[in-house]
Parts: sequence; C-alpha cells; structure tokens
Amino acid sequence: MRRDRVTVLLIMWSGLLSALLAVAINVATGGDLPGPLQRFAWLAWPITGLLAALITVIAVWQQRRTPEPRDETVPAQLPAPRPLLGRAAEIRTIVAAARARTGPVLIAGVPGTGKTALALRAAHDLRARFPDGQLHADLRGSDPFPVRPEMVLVRFLRALGDPDPQGSVDELAARFRTELAGRRVLVFLDDAGTDAQVTPLLPGASGGFALVTSRRQLSAHGGRTIRLGELPAADGRALLAHAAGPERIAADPAGADRIVAACAGLPLAVQLAGARLRARPDWSPGALADRLDDEQRRLGELAQGERAVRGTFRSAYDSLNSAQRLVFRRIGAHPGKVLGLGAATALAGPSLLHQDTSAALERLADAMLVETPAPDRFRLHDLLRLYARELFTAEETAEDRDTCVDRLLAWTTVNVGSANWRADELDNALATVDLAVRTGRHEAAWDLVEAVHRQLTVSGDHVYRLPLWQSALTAASGDNLRQARALRWIAHSYRMDDDLESSRTFSEQGVALAQGDPSEEAHAIRNLGETLRSLGRFDPAREALTRALEGFQALGDAGEEVEVRASLGGLYNDVRRPAEALAVLEPALPLLSPEERPIHAWIHLAFAVSYQLSGREPEATAECELAITIGERLGDAFVLGYCHQERGWQAFAQGDHDRATHHFRQMRTLLEKARSGTGVASADEALGTIAQARGRHREATRHFNEAIAHFERLGDTTRATQARSRRAAP
Repeated sequence: MRRDRVTVLLIMWSGLLSALLAVAINVATGGDLPGPLQRFAWLAWPITGLLAALITVIAVWQQRRTPEPRDETVPAQLPAPRPLLGRAAEIRTIVAAARARTGPVLIAGVPGTGKTALALRAAHDLRARFPDGQLHADLRGSDPFPVRPEMVLVRFLRALGDPDPQGSVDELAARFRTELAGRRVLVFLDDAGTDAQVTPLLPGASGGFALVTSRRQLSAHGGRTIRLGELPAADGRALLAHAAGPERIAADPAGADRIVAACAGLPLAVQLAGARLRARPDWSPGALADRLDDEQRRLGELAQGERAVRGTFRSAYDSLNSAQRLVFRRIGAHPGKVLGLGAATALAGPSLLHQDTSAALERLADAMLVETPAPDRFRLHDLLRLYARELFTAEETAEDRDTCVDRLLAWTTVNVGSANWRADELDNALATVDLAVRTGRHEAAWDLVEAVHRQLTVSGDHVYRLPLWQSALTAASGDNLRQARALRWIAHSYRMDDDLESSRTFSEQGVALAQGDPSEEAHAIRNLGETLRSLGRFDPAREALTRALEGFQALGDAGEEVEVRASLGGLYNDVRRPAEALAVLEPALPLLSPEERPIHAWIHLAFAVSYQLSGREPEATAECELAITIGERLGDAFVLGYCHQERGWQAFAQGDHDRATHHFRQMRTLLEKARSGTGVASADEALGTIAQARGRHREATRHFNEAIAHFERLGDTTRATQARSRRAAP
C-alpha cells in the first residue's frame, strides 16, 4: 500500500513540475509576466534548468521503483465434477467458510461416503470466487505409499510461475505461502493421510482457501470439519436413478427402495448398484435387491468393473496395525448395532489389555472405520459390519471364533444390571441371546435370559419381554418346564400389549406343558386366569385364579399368594361384588413383604375399589392415597394410571365432574405410556360417561366411539357391547 502511495505522489509532482517548466520556458523565450512580476523575468532561464533537472531525477527514481513485468500463471487444475445428489447443507457450510476465510475445511467420513464428489462440487461452485487459480493434488493418503508434501509443493509452485522451486519442505512451504499472499487461489487436497502431509500445503492467513478430504480425523488444519454421514433415502433413490437410468427405477420403485436400503446410505454402494443395473439391462431392480438381501453375498454384489465397496474397505483395513485389525474384525462378531468398551474388550480377548482395546477403538474412530456416538460407545456402519464379519470368518480360526462368542456371552450375563449397565445395553443383550440360540449355545442363552429377565423386573420395561422369551422358547427346546415358563412370559407380554387372544393361546399351551410340576403349573394357571379376566370372562377366570391360589398355598409361596389374591380381588370388584373381594384381599395384608413393591400398591388399590363399592368413602380415599404414594415412589405408570381411575370415579360419585375429568385424562395419559390398551379404552369410556352426565352428547359419543374401537381391537366384545349401550343411553 505504501509503495502505491509513493508512486501516485511522484506522478503528481512530475505533472506539477512539468507545468511550471512550460511557464518558465515561455517567459525565457520572450513571454510576458504580469506587471508586478516583470522585474523577475531574468530568472526564467535558471529556473528552467533547475526544473528540467528535477523532472529528470524524478523520472529516474520512478523507473527504478517500477518492477519488471512478470508473467502470472492462473492454474485451473480441478478435475471434472462427479455425480452428487443431496448434501446441500454441507455445500452451504463450505461456501460460507470460503466467504468468511475462517480456515480450511476438512471433509471426513467412512470410505465411500462421497467426500471427493462433495469437495469437487463445492470447488467448482467456488471458482468465480477464486479467479487467481485452483490447485489440486491427490495425496493418496489411504495408500501404502502416500505422496510426499515436497513433491506437491514443487508442482504447485511451478503451476504458480516459479520455474525452479528447490529447498526443504519448510522452505518450499514458505515460498508457497509467499506466492499465495494477496492472491485468491483455491487449494483442493484429496485423500489426505496425516496432519504432517497436509500442513505444509495449506495457504497462509492472507491468501487462498483450502478444501481437504480424508478418511481420517485430522486435527492440525485449524479450520472446520464436516463429517459425512449416511445419505438420506430420498437422495439415495435419486443417485440410483442417475446411475442406473430413471426409467429403470420408475419401472420398479419398490425394488429400487430395497437396493437403497441394502446400501445403508453409502453413496459408493448406491452408485455401484446403479452401474451394475445399467450393465445388465435385463435385470429389474427387484432382481438385484433379491441378491443384496443375502448378507453373505452383499459386498460381492456391490462391485462393477474394477470398483468395489470391498476394495475400498480393504485399503482402509490394510492401513491399520495388527492390534487394530484384530479389534476391528472381532467387534464385527458383536450382534448389536452399538457396543460398549466392555463388550469390545471381551471380544478382543486376553491378548489385549483393556486400555489397548480402548486405544485401538479410538484409532479406528479416527480412521472412520467405526463411529463413536458417545464416550466408550462404538458403532459400525452396516456395510462395514458385514466386511468385519467377513474378515472374522476368513482370518480367525474356528476355535478363536467360538471362544470370542463364549467370552461375549459370559461378559453380558455377568454385567446385566451391574453398576456399569446402561439402558441401551438391553438391545445388545437381546441380540446376544439370539446369537447364542442361533449358534446352538442353549444353556448359555438360558442363563442370559434369566439375567435379562431379572433386570426387566427391576426396570419395568415390558417392551423387551416378548422377544426375550421368544428366543428363550427356542433355547428351551425339548425341556417342557422351560418351555412352559417361556410360554407363560410370552402370554404375559401379549397381555401387556393387549393382544388378549394370543395371550390366551400361549397361556393354554403353557398350562398343558406345566403338568406334573406344582410350582410351574400354579404359575401357568394364574397367568391363564389373569388373561381370562382381561377378556371379561368371569367364571373361567375365577376358577383358574382360585386353582392358582390353592396351588401357591400348598407350596407355601406367600409372595405369589399375594399376587393371586390381588388379581382375584380385582376380578370380584370388576363385577361389583365387594364383599367377596374384601374376603379375598384381607388375608393378603399380613403376607406383604417388608420391601415395597408394585404389588403393595395393587393390594391397596383393590381395597380402595372394594370400599368405594361398599359405600365406605373415607376408607376408599385413604387406601387410594396410599396406593398413589407407593406408585409415585416406585415410578410405576401402570399402577398410577389405575389409581387415577379410582380417584376419578370417587370424584364422579361426589358430583365433581371437572375433577373426575381431570383424573380420567391423567389415567389415559399414563396408561397410554404404559402401553395398556384396556386402560386407555376404559379411560375413554369413563370420559364418555362424564360428558353424557353433563349433557355434552357429541363429546360423549366421540369418547364412547374411541372406547368401542379399542375394545374391539382387543377382542373384548363384552366391554365393547357395554360401551355401546352406554352410548345409546339418554
């Protein structure tokens, strides 16, 4: 800036002195000056000589300050753009970073996520913003022999007009930054391997903008990182149509969707599947999807010519050391989608310490071969999981594979419900049970089922019970008593999900298999009785529950006796026979365990209903409050929902319709959360009854219709008919 300012001043003074010289020459050659100045006319010739000398000096100085003209080269090295669908948000991020000049942008991701395609598209979009040139280098960082940074610097400097760049890496990097100073140049570095490879190739603070792609998580670039994830399904379909031809995809959209799903959002996989379709014009998308459905052959199908998903993964795997390779292929044996450090250590085996496994996993995360959604939690992309399992089968001995699975089963069984146990481990535990069943480890599977079941009893999470005990039923093949136990919990799960007919079917099968074992027989009969009660079949439910009560009394099982008395008392309350309910419930009180459990709340709630039906309102209110207190302490939404039901009917009996409506709405919310269809339907029926009592017939009809629909879906025709009759009442 100072040099430019001096040049302007020299030009101005040169012009002024030239004008004065012209005046002086005019006077010296006979021109006139104004009257008062005429006596100085004799000085014209000396001034002319002085001005001529000054102008000559200024001209020489200006000539020396003006640099020799130089041929500035404008490189344009960007390769042609590749197909890119989606990624609009990422492109906006790159463009914003280029405008703000906040430093380089690193695009990182799992091999095959389209890092290069995204970077090329963004670079081409930014060309107008960088008119002084665009430089490009494939650093081959994922290859065994990556390109050395000094080789790239020499090539870049020559492209920028330096004919003979020489020196060390640091010297070349300094010259490169000097060349870019004040010039708007875009630098695209593809497939970077390490920070040491990238750092010398970055522009200085005052020049240019860099885009870097890498399969690794680099850290020294000092800019922004964009981690590419899976491609959304809609973008995947568009990419498949681009690769295969839109008419092929339009002819079989369902098959196309299956292909995209099998590719798990990996752009390279989608492109290769599309190219495979284009090369086989007689294949429909559905035909290729059928081949991709087989996980054993999926990676082999995702190839076309020399390009293959498996080959891309292989180059990343080959860059690992032996410990990292071992951890990668062994975590592929894990059946869940997310695994913790403990499970990974169990799979890795005694050859690696806990900290060694942790370090290997962190390195795999840096190499984008695993994702880490939370500290010490790791996830493999679906296709990478298939690749890891291939390696596990191909590179491990049969003995080592069996030992890995045995260690995982033992670790999971011991750690279920431990201090380090996490809620998301339940999915892994179920998947591990299934793995044990599939591999014929039935005893180990049963041990793990029992451990998970105990945890579910503590957590109250009923969603997992059905798949757990379905796997247990397979593992119990040939053992009638174990099968009866599995069938009992399968029936219980269906009842909790309000599939009452399925619950009855499995309950009856369990009763048949439990014959000959008094304990399992009593449990099975009780389970059948509770299902029949939910179906509104009073007589067979009473008979079954009474038989179960007698069975547990004979066994001296006080805990189970209390459970049955609560169910039998509730059954009598259902048909408004409170005296018989109280006769069944009262012997349960001295049998309650000192440790507070949900059954305590159910017993007090049953007492509350019995007292309410008997007209003993103060006692009913006290028992209901006690049940609510216990339910709140335990955080049991199921029992709290039915406590609100009782409160609602108490308020309705007192004529307080607003309070009654509040309680039944609370009941509906809680039992919807607890996935109790019967409870939700009962709440709708109660809300209809209250609205009808208030003369709000349209609102009442709406609630009754919802209740009827629920009861019909549950197969409870008795309750559905009852709701219809109430809807028809004036």
